[in-house]
Amino acid sequence: MTAPLISVVVAITGPDAHPLPVVDGLGQALVGGGYRCEFVVVLDGPANRYDRELRDIAAHWPLRIVQLEGGGLGESIALSAGVAKAKGDLVVNAPPYLQIEPDDVLLVVKALEAGADCVATWRYSRIDPWLNQLQSRFFNLCLRWIMNMPFHDLNSGTRGFRRRVLDEVSFYGDQYRFLPVLARRQGFRVVEVRVRHREEKGRAGFYGLGVYLRRLLDILTITFLTRFTQRPLRFFGYLGFTAIAVGAPMALWYLYSKFELDQSLSDKPGFVLGALLVAFGFQLIGFGLVGEIIIFTQAPNLRDFKIEDVVEGVGDADATDGGRPEESKPAEVKPAAAAPASAGAADDGSAATAVVPVAALPIEHADEPLRVRELLPGEDSRWDSYVSRHPLGTFFHRTGWARTVAEQFRHQPHHLVVEQGRRWLGVLPLFLTRSLFLGRNLVSMPYAVYGGVLADDERAQQALITQATALGRELGVGYVELRHLEARPGDRPRSPLYVTFRCELPDDPADVMARIPKKARAEVRCARDPAAPAIEGKRRESFGIRVTPDGSVDELFELFAENKRRLGSPSLPKRWFRGLVEEFGKAAVVHRAVDPRGRTLAAVMSFCFKDTVYAYYSGSHGDVNVTGVNNWIYCAIMEWAVEQGYRHFDFGRSRVDSGPAKFKKNMGFEAEPLHYEYLLLGPGAKLPEFHPSNPKLALPRRLWSKMPMGACNFLGARLSRHLP
Repeated sequence: MTAPLISVVVAITGPDAHPLPVVDGLGQALVGGGYRCEFVVVLDGPANRYDRELRDIAAHWPLRIVQLEGGGLGESIALSAGVAKAKGDLVVNAPPYLQIEPDDVLLVVKALEAGADCVATWRYSRIDPWLNQLQSRFFNLCLRWIMNMPFHDLNSGTRGFRRRVLDEVSFYGDQYRFLPVLARRQGFRVVEVRVRHREEKGRAGFYGLGVYLRRLLDILTITFLTRFTQRPLRFFGYLGFTAIAVGAPMALWYLYSKFELDQSLSDKPGFVLGALLVAFGFQLIGFGLVGEIIIFTQAPNLRDFKIEDVVEGVGDADATDGGRPEESKPAEVKPAAAAPASAGAADDGSAATAVVPVAALPIEHADEPLRVRELLPGEDSRWDSYVSRHPLGTFFHRTGWARTVAEQFRHQPHHLVVEQGRRWLGVLPLFLTRSLFLGRNLVSMPYAVYGGVLADDERAQQALITQATALGRELGVGYVELRHLEARPGDRPRSPLYVTFRCELPDDPADVMARIPKKARAEVRCARDPAAPAIEGKRRESFGIRVTPDGSVDELFELFAENKRRLGSPSLPKRWFRGLVEEFGKAAVVHRAVDPRGRTLAAVMSFCFKDTVYAYYSGSHGDVNVTGVNNWIYCAIMEWAVEQGYRHFDFGRSRVDSGPAKFKKNMGFEAEPLHYEYLLLGPGAKLPEFHPSNPKLALPRRLWSKMPMGACNFLGARLSRHLP
C-alpha cells in the first residue's frame, strides 16, 4: 500500500524565519518514517533574503514556492495559499522555525492516518521562558473555560489536517490559530497529541497592550462563532434581556415617582439610563431575531456535521424481498452469544465463543488490510460507543475505568484498536503494570474482574492478540493477562482460580425473593421485617433494617477496609472510590443497610451499564452476620435493579470454593468459570501465584489482620498499586 503524500506548508510572514533547518528536519523525519513528502513555502513579503536557503532546499527536497503579492497579508491567507498549491491529501502546517523535535511530526501524521481529520499539538514540557509559559497557559485556560474545548496549546504552530478540513472550514485574520476549534465545531474529528518542545528563539516577556486586546477580541469572536452562529437569538437575547432586566426597574421607579409622587424627571439621569437600557435591550433582541431569520433561510445549505460510518444490517434483508423462497435467502448473521447468564460456560473453548460476527463490511472497506494501532487522544467516545454496541462489552471496558486507573495508580495505558479502513473491528484495553510482587506485565483490565478482547470476528481478535504479544515483547513484560468473561478460540494457558456469578432478573421486583433459596430467604426476612418467623425451629430476633441507594463513599470505604483487614488483604485507597464516583456519576450507586438506630451495617457499590447491574465493592461490620443483612442488601439491590429497568445482575468474581463463593451459591447463583488467559512472554514466565489462595501468603495475611486499622489503610493505599 503506497504511503500517502505529505504536504508540509511553511508560511513565512516575518523577517526572522529560517526555513532550511525546518525543511531538513521534518523531511528527514518523514522520509525515515516511510512517507513521501513535498514542501510548500509561502512568502508573505520580500523574498530576496531567503534566496540562498530556498536554493539549498530545492537542491534536496521537492519544493514549491508561493510568493504573495504585496505582503503583510497574514498567516491565514498564507496558509490558504499554500494549501491551494499543495498536492498531498495530508497537510502539515509548520512554523518557519523548529518549534518541536522533528521526529514528532510522525505522531501528527500517524494520528491523521488513524482517522483524525485535524491534529493539534501540545508542546510538553515547555522549555521557553517562564513568563511566556504563564501567558500561554492563561490564554489556553481561558479558551477551555469559555468554550469548553479540550485543547492545551492552541499557540503551537505545528498542526496536521486532511485537505478537506482546510477546504471546508472558513477562517481569516488571526483565526488560523483557532483552526482546531473551528474544525471541531464543524463536525470534524479533532485530536491533540503531545510533542516534545524545542527551544524557541523569539520574543520573551510582555507583548504589549495591543496584542492582549487582540487576543481577547479573538476569544470573543471564536466563542460567538462556535456557540451562537446557529442560535444568534440566544446570544443577543441574553444581552438584551439583561439590559432590560437592569433598565426596566430603574425607569419604572422614576415613572412611579413622576405620576404617584409628583416628582420631576428633569434632574433624574437614572431614568434616562434605564430607558436607554430598555431600548438597547429590545434592539439586541431584534438583532437576534434577524439573525434567526437569516439562519432559517440558509438552513438547507448549513451542514455542521460529518457522517463517520453507515452500518446497514442484513438480518431483516428478506423482509421486503417480495417473498423470495426460503432456500434463496442469505444466511442470518447472529452473534455467537455467550452462555446464558445463569449457566456455566464450557471451559474447553468448544462452546460458543466470544467472537461476534457482524454484517459484512461495506464495499469501500472490503479490500483494505487490517491494521492494529494504539488508541489516540480524543477517541474515547468512539471507543465507548464500540463497547456499548458490542454484545460482550462490559462496564470495565469503558474508557472511564481506564482513566480512573491511570489517574489513581499511574499505570500506563496501551489500548489497542484493530481497524479496516476507518471501520473498527475490535478493541483491547491494556495497561502496563509494575508490581513489587508480580513484576512488569500487561493487564486487561487492572482492578477489574472482566476485560480482554472485544472483536467482530476471529481474524480481528487474532490481530489484537498478535499485536499484544508484540507489544509485550517490546515492553519486556513477563506475561499479558486477558481477563475474559467468555471463552475465546485458541489454545492459551488459562487460570482456573476464579468463577463469576450472574443471573437474569425477573420482570417484577416482588419475584426476586421467590428466586432466593428458602434458607437465604428467611435470612432476608429476618433482616428486613419488623416481625420475622422462626427459622429451622429457632426463634430469631428481627431487625427492621432498611436498604437505600444513598450511601456515601466514606461509609463504603470504612466497611470495605474493615472487611479487607479481616481477610488479611490490603485495601484500595479511598481516592479510588471517589474517583469512580466522580467519573461515572449516577452509574456508580452505593446502597447502604441501616438499622433502626441509624447505624450503617453494610454497604455495596454497584455499577450500571447497558442492561446489567454489577454489585462490585462491598463491606459490612464483623458483628452483623447474625442479622442477615448481607443477604438482605443484595436482595434489595436486585429489587432496585428491576425497578430501574435492568435485566441482569452480576454478583461478581470469587475464588473457587471460597467463603464468598459459597455465600453466592446459597443465594441461588450458579458458578461460571472465568476464562483468564495468559500470553507467557518473559523467560521462565508462568501463571501468577500471588493470590490469597497461595499457602505461602497465609502468615502475611494473619499478620495483616492483626494490624491497627490506621496502619492497614496507610499501607494498603500504597501497596494496592502493586496488586492490579
